Amino acid sequence: MRVAIIGGGIVGLATAYNLAKDGVDVVVFERKYLLYGASGRNSGGITAMLNNERLIEMAKKSMKIYDEVQSEIGFNFLYRKDGYIKVASTENDLNKLKEEMNLQKRMGVKVKQIDANEVKDFIPDFNADAVIGGVYGEGGVIFPWPVIWGYAKGCRELGVDVKDYTTVEEIVVKDRAIDGVKANGEFFKVDFIVNAAGAWSNEISRMAGVELNNKIIKEEICVTESLKPYLDPYLLDVTTGIYLSQSMRGEIVGGIVGNEVESIDVKGSLDFLVKYAKRAVELIPKLKGLCILRQWAGVYDEGKDIPNISTTNVKGFIQANGFGKFGMCLAPAAAIEVTRLIRKT
Repeated sequence: MRVAIIGGGIVGLATAYNLAKDGVDVVVFERKYLLYGASGRNSGGITAMLNNERLIEMAKKSMKIYDEVQSEIGFNFLYRKDGYIKVASTENDLNKLKEEMNLQKRMGVKVKQIDANEVKDFIPDFNADAVIGGVYGEGGVIFPWPVIWGYAKGCRELGVDVKDYTTVEEIVVKDRAIDGVKANGEFFKVDFIVNAAGAWSNEISRMAGVELNNKIIKEEICVTESLKPYLDPYLLDVTTGIYLSQSMRGEIVGGIVGNEVESIDVKGSLDFLVKYAKRAVELIPKLKGLCILRQWAGVYDEGKDIPNISTTNVKGFIQANGFGKFGMCLAPAAAIEVTRLIRKT
């Protein structure tokens, strides 16, 4: 059996790695370089503090896999388990956090409610007047670049052919079944295709004659000059969508949860910087006056079902997309689901 995976992000590479461990012949096609898509442009927040049972279970499993696969591959993902804090500044948002917290507790996630002043126990200089409360739970930050590099290393060592700068030009379908892929002018005979192309998944689906209609979400992020490390947990303000964390080098990495766009666009904007900087300083006054060193944007896809792991009406064409903002949290567990789905199809 030979499987082609379209997309060299965390979902595609984790799936390739799992399939290769299972003895499958795998080829990965990435149209740019391996960190070009959302997997190389996100802030690396990892948590099981999610809002439904399936996502919570997948996140818990993924966090465990991240621990194990680093040793298995022999690559450090720079995974810090310093906690995850969600805060709110409206009663409605705080009530939603409480409802989610109760579900998370029932699912075995270590999480607790904290008041505004208690946030200061975790984040020095936090402005308690900026929120009305929040929740604290297990989670942290993983550095996306080593995750991708590590999985790529593991894939190649297992014989996976990882082809970067290789554009899929055509998906060949015969009698409503996958026959192969044409990429960079070359034909590859395969039995299965996994569509792990993220924001490009709609385009890849159309090549196979399958309608997908995932939303495209654009998210902007920036990084500041370094401070002495002091911000341990990952912080998300659910009311405004602002999030913050600190890298091991002391930089403050933060952004705003994305919004739907009609087409793929990775240009940064001044509007983002103004909105982000204003709220970040309200939350943590110590950040005032820091220089922004770099800003960027990324795009990801969001499916009707998050994530979308499914067969289609074209035999051998498998969807592994629609992860929304949870790709890093869910991908390792999702890869196991995709492998099982292929094995039983």
